[in-house]
Amino acid sequence: MSIVLCTSQVMERKMKKKNIYQGFIKRLLDVTLSCIALVILSPVLLATAILVRVKLGSPVIFKQARPGKDEKIFQLYKFRSMTNETGPDGRLLSDEKRLTKYGRFLRGSSIDELPELFNILKGDMSIVGPRPLSIYYLPLYSSIYRRRHEVKPGLTGLAQINGRNNLQWDERFDLDIEYVDNVSFRMDLKIVMDTVLKVLKHSDIVVRGANDVKDYGPYCVMREEKQRGKGGRGLMTYSEIGSFFWLDGEEKKSSVGEINWLPFVEDSTFAFSGRNAIDLALRDILNNKSINRVLVPSYCCVSMLQSFIDRGIKIEFYNVEYKNGAFTYTVPEADARTIVIIMSYFGLDTSACHNEIKKLNKSGAVVIEDITHSLLHNDSLSEYSDYLIASLRKWFAIPTGGWVGKKHGNLSEKPTMDSNHAVEDKISGMKEKYEYLAGKINSKENFLFANATFENDLIHVDRMLKIDDTSLGIVAGTDVTSVAEQRRKNTETLLSGLQDLDGIVLTLPKVNLQVDTPLFLPIFLKTEDRDELRKQLIEKDIYCPIHWPEVMGAEEGVRANELSLICDQRYGEGDMKVIVDEIHAWYQGKV
Repeated sequence: MSIVLCTSQVMERKMKKKNIYQGFIKRLLDVTLSCIALVILSPVLLATAILVRVKLGSPVIFKQARPGKDEKIFQLYKFRSMTNETGPDGRLLSDEKRLTKYGRFLRGSSIDELPELFNILKGDMSIVGPRPLSIYYLPLYSSIYRRRHEVKPGLTGLAQINGRNNLQWDERFDLDIEYVDNVSFRMDLKIVMDTVLKVLKHSDIVVRGANDVKDYGPYCVMREEKQRGKGGRGLMTYSEIGSFFWLDGEEKKSSVGEINWLPFVEDSTFAFSGRNAIDLALRDILNNKSINRVLVPSYCCVSMLQSFIDRGIKIEFYNVEYKNGAFTYTVPEADARTIVIIMSYFGLDTSACHNEIKKLNKSGAVVIEDITHSLLHNDSLSEYSDYLIASLRKWFAIPTGGWVGKKHGNLSEKPTMDSNHAVEDKISGMKEKYEYLAGKINSKENFLFANATFENDLIHVDRMLKIDDTSLGIVAGTDVTSVAEQRRKNTETLLSGLQDLDGIVLTLPKVNLQVDTPLFLPIFLKTEDRDELRKQLIEKDIYCPIHWPEVMGAEEGVRANELSLICDQRYGEGDMKVIVDEIHAWYQGKV
């Protein structure tokens, strides 16, 4: 017993020391050292600011949203190191093309990162910690790598002194987790000293945007897709189930007239993407009133927030949970200076969402209803919402496409820029995927990379891009009634096949196929079971996505337990039975 007590006391002392350093001393050192650095480096900061203004233009300080501790978003400050050159399609040119000689110098010397000292003073960052990366990486992290956000991000870190940009992503993140697990004054001191030496020696320098390491988005897609097996078993229509849509050259296209299945509103327009549709709605709102915050569901995509982040509008999350067979919404009090984004989920029951919108209407808040998931539901929208937005490419085999509608009055701005050039690579990738499925080519690497790169670059496109002609023609020529019928049939097959597992290892949602048209069929499992099942399905060439695993400071809630089963119109009863059989095989392996 005495030995146990002694060991316990030692552990308590270690934990206490760790807590004191991380909770107090580390922050004190951050403030002290960043103040000293700003004073000493003030001539460098001033000279750099002048040269950036002359050589690269304004703004001199580049601000970008990044996830900090607990994935809460903050604005990272850097010196501008690239031009804003765009191509004829309105998309920013690649980093390499926009990097000037002076920009390469700023990045190679790390001078571009000196304004982050102000982030340290504000408390967004620490001198030492994992580097803050793009918010669009959040959905891609494994549960282990997400732990890099348990501490504040740093100006430098363990990965920076062990290879910097020469490292592959997994190697960088392994070092980040090693730091998180071993934070101490001694380690921080060593990292700072090693960083200074490496900068002075100019070692391990590979300029960001000019090396061969892929962006993390394409890198993750390539890594996951390469885990897949041979595919094409039994009743499968194709060699795989899921992932992005393809184009087989037989799509029905139509000259664009009135698309009568979209909701009736006083004014509407097509947009390049769903996030562009949100931006158009926000522009219209800000033309008419002052807004000080936006309330968004905790269960949502980070891309929905970008337009609000860009404008510095305060973002507050409200909790969304799945209880007793339905999604529930806990929306705080709102007023006339508040925007509320709200959505029903997966094309299932919309009543809870619409009841909440009716309450919000009385508060005077502006309601943007995202009808992406409920687009083909028999009761897709609320009469009390002010704006409707949708991402059409979630439903159809189109390169891209969004839609925004204003219930009353006219939209103040509509897209004006041609986007046909912007989707050329995407269309080529979609066609190449079909050739792969048809057995005409053996490698999927090119089309996977093309699609992942397109998805990653969506954050850079001009918000005034129109929907491309290919996408608009396909949408106009689509028989949405048959699309809805096939999705309902597929969902019925999944529900009946998995009924025996309901309440045992998974939970099935309540579905009314007389009115519901599922985008996916969500099932709910323990987190570890969900992740294990998804991995096994991928090994069988069945890709069932996890929706919006990023937290960004919101409640984790349903995002930890949901898996989206494929049920779209590309597939038939045989494909659904394969999914059912593989889930049963996974369960039998557990018992």
